[in-house]
Amino acid sequence: MVLPQRTVKLVDADGDQSFVHKLQLSISKGLPHATPVPALRTEEHELVKSVFQILQGFETSWLYWDNTVPGYREKSGVYVAHLSLTGLGSVLCPFLFAATCLKHVEIFVGKVRTCHHRIPTLDAFASSVDSWLTRLREVALKEEEQLFTSISRTITLLGLTDSMSSLCSGAEHLSQVVHGALPHSFWDSGAHMASSEVAVYILNQLFKKLNEVCLVEDGEGEPYHMLLVIFTGSLLPYLQCLDSWLYDGILDDPYEEVYPKCYAYT
Repeated sequence: MVLPQRTVKLVDADGDQSFVHKLQLSISKGLPHATPVPALRTEEHELVKSVFQILQGFETSWLYWDNTVPGYREKSGVYVAHLSLTGLGSVLCPFLFAATCLKHVEIFVGKVRTCHHRIPTLDAFASSVDSWLTRLREVALKEEEQLFTSISRTITLLGLTDSMSSLCSGAEHLSQVVHGALPHSFWDSGAHMASSEVAVYILNQLFKKLNEVCLVEDGEGEPYHMLLVIFTGSLLPYLQCLDSWLYDGILDDPYEEVYPKCYAYT
C-alpha cells in the first residue's frame, strides 16, 4: 500500500513576517528599551499632524477611533526615533483624552438631533454645545495652520503640549457638562419623560455647575465663560415663550415646557 505523499507547504513570507511583527509588539509594548518594529517608525511632525486631525474629529493611520473603548488610541507599536514607547505614550495621552472628550460631545449632539422626542430646551442645549465644540476644533485648526506655515517654530509634541493645554482643558470641561446634563434614564425612557421635566433638569444642572465654577474661579476663566454661553443658549426657548406671553398675549408652548398644566384647564 502506497501512502499518498504530503506536499510540503512553504511558509508564506508575508505571513511569517506578520507573525514576527506581532511577536515583537507583544514583547516590546510598554518596555522603554525594547527594539521596535521598523515599519512602525514615523516622524514626530507626522504625529503632530495626527494629533491635530483627531482633535478635529478625524482619524489617521497612526491615531484612530476605537469603538470598543470607545476612544482615540495610537496604533500599537508606533514610535519615533528619539522617544521610548512609554515616553511617547505619556506625551500622546492628554491629546488622545481631549480628542475623545470632543468626540463624545459630537456623538451626544448627534443623538439629540436624531431623537424623536422633541424637547426645545434640549435642542437649544445641544445647539449651544455644538457651537462650543466647533469653536474648540477651530482653535485646533488655526493652531495647525500657524504651526505648519511658520518657518521659525519647531514642530514637536512637547511644544504642542504647551500651546494646546487650554484646548485640552476646555475639551474636558465641555465633556463633563454634557455627561451630567440629562437624567440617567433619558435615553432608555426619554420618550415617556415630560418635556418640562427634562428642561428643568438640564437648566438645574447647568446652574449648579455655574455656581461651582464661579466659587472656584470667581466668575473668570474659560470654563465659566463656556458654561455661561451654554446656559443662556439653553434658556432661549423659555425666554421666547415668556416674551410671546408677556408682550403678545399668546401662550405659545406646544411642547408644554413652561406651562405643562395649562392646557389641561383650557
